[in-house]
Amino acid sequence: MKTIKPEEINAEQVEFNGSVIPGVTIRWLIKESDGAKRFAMRYFELERGAVIPEHHHLWEHEIFVLKGKGEITVDNVKKEVSEGTAIFIEPDALHAYKNIGPGKLVFLCLIPYLKSE
Repeated sequence: MKTIKPEEINAEQVEFNGSVIPGVTIRWLIKESDGAKRFAMRYFELERGAVIPEHHHLWEHEIFVLKGKGEITVDNVKKEVSEGTAIFIEPDALHAYKNIGPGKLVFLCLIPYLKSE
């Protein structure tokens, strides 16, 4: 068993297409090296106005907003989200995140590890 609080892990800068995204950090709470064979749990913080640009993956995302107010765009559909909101993003959907609140936007993001069978 592993127990950990986000503040016990160093925040890492998030890169996108080889460049650091200003105002966005990630903490890998649970990962493969912890023995998690199927899913990773990540903790994101976006400073006021920070944006994770549009991108897509072969895998789904399960997200839970812990704090703040954001705008999530999925396949050109924009939706405001706030504390307590759960979000499911389908595999290969084009998606982006933006902090539209006065403080930090903080959320958990769970993703599967893709394994070849």
